[in-house]
Amino acid sequence: MTHSETHHQERPRVERPVRTRGRNPLIAVAALLGFTSSAVTFMLTPLLPVLQREFHLTVGDVAWVLTLLLIGGGVSTILLPRLADVLGDRGAATLGAALLAAGMLVPGISHTFPAMLIGAAVMGLGSAAGQLGVGVLRRHLAGSSVHTAVIVSQVAQAVGAGVGLVAGGLALSRVSMQDFFLGATVVYVVVGICVWAVIPSSSRDAAAAFGIGNVIGLVAWIVLLLYGIKTAGSDGISSAKAIGFAAAGLGGGAVWVTLEKRSKTPVFHLALLRSGTVARTVVAGFTIGMAIQSVTFLIPFYVQTPSAAGYGLGYDALDTGLLLLPYSLLGALAGIGAGVLGARTRPLLVAGVGATCHCAAALTLILAMSGGASVASFLVAACVYGVGSGLVGVGLFSSIQSSVRAELTGMGIGMIGIIMTISGALGPAIYSSILQSKSVAAIPGVPAEDRFRICLLVAGCCDVLVAFICYSARRGRVPASAQPSVGAPADQLTS
Repeated sequence: MTHSETHHQERPRVERPVRTRGRNPLIAVAALLGFTSSAVTFMLTPLLPVLQREFHLTVGDVAWVLTLLLIGGGVSTILLPRLADVLGDRGAATLGAALLAAGMLVPGISHTFPAMLIGAAVMGLGSAAGQLGVGVLRRHLAGSSVHTAVIVSQVAQAVGAGVGLVAGGLALSRVSMQDFFLGATVVYVVVGICVWAVIPSSSRDAAAAFGIGNVIGLVAWIVLLLYGIKTAGSDGISSAKAIGFAAAGLGGGAVWVTLEKRSKTPVFHLALLRSGTVARTVVAGFTIGMAIQSVTFLIPFYVQTPSAAGYGLGYDALDTGLLLLPYSLLGALAGIGAGVLGARTRPLLVAGVGATCHCAAALTLILAMSGGASVASFLVAACVYGVGSGLVGVGLFSSIQSSVRAELTGMGIGMIGIIMTISGALGPAIYSSILQSKSVAAIPGVPAEDRFRICLLVAGCCDVLVAFICYSARRGRVPASAQPSVGAPADQLTS
């Protein structure tokens, strides 16, 4: 732990609560930031098949839009909260909104696939801005209003996800995709102005440590590995190009882990893994991240496939968003319920139930596709998927909170958040490789239906593994006393 980190934790920032008159605007802006940030990922999901058709791409190519968005989100999760220390809450939140606006502007100006990829990566870099809103409320609002404000912010993010699912499709039914992105740019510019105008200025810590080299190294080996997986799907698993990139990614990952252990500003605090519960939670988070992306990646491609292919519903982006809406809404409600259950029982048990629901949804779709999937089967699966995702997500985050020392909760939460984001980026790469390994006869580029069943089977196996990890975990506790001092040895970080 660096001297700057020690200094920062020993002298935490204490902000003045805003006056009553400024309370509601602050809550509204935090909710707006959470709403618009959450909408980004879900907004692009139903548009992936549209982008594939419009730019004449393979499934593997268009999967990079979601992959880069998620990788950018992982970087954002690491950097934006730390930037809040250097720039202050107002500066960091405004920067997040500006990145979201810039990400929308790039494909709005240039209607090309490379511009879409760049835009997705930049959007991802700003996507953690919604998390900053919660911190702003906790620092600037006093008393019981903080609890209410945080709930409002979380609900705003859930609603943003639901609106994002239908916004893109609804807009494309009236305007071009380029005009849609330009319109979204204006929205995020307005959000940035509101954020700057309402959030109070706060103290800054210019000595805050970033470890930007660690982040760049992490992104580099992940991208190499993902490109190798993607190439294996298009060129074959024995392709020298695929093997070379995958080997470079794995080798880079091994080097990165070695250097990470010695770093003074690590991305992951690997010493936390000495706790069995933390290790289980991280492994479960990595595995479930791949499974969760099966919902938002596979379903849009399946339901937007024309019936002439022998399967599919021929849906457009709007219909797809509406079909997935129960997934988002029930996920938010299940997350609230998981928070209540996690306080009364083992959080990993809650996560295990969520993984079981996820697996049940995957099996539902596999069976439905075997006999001709209907709209009803997708609606049922979306509902069960939503409940499962809400339970497993909150269960894993609650497990981390209850497994590390109080002053290290932020480290643990950041670790599970980043690992789920990284594994989420790995999911589309694996699924797209499977999908493009076999096409419908006489329709090149359209995956054969059995490829979707294989992908869902892979996701279901991930769910089973997560459920096993969670159900087999023993109850643990963190001692209430004897909290280690800041800068304590690594073996005192966990219970």
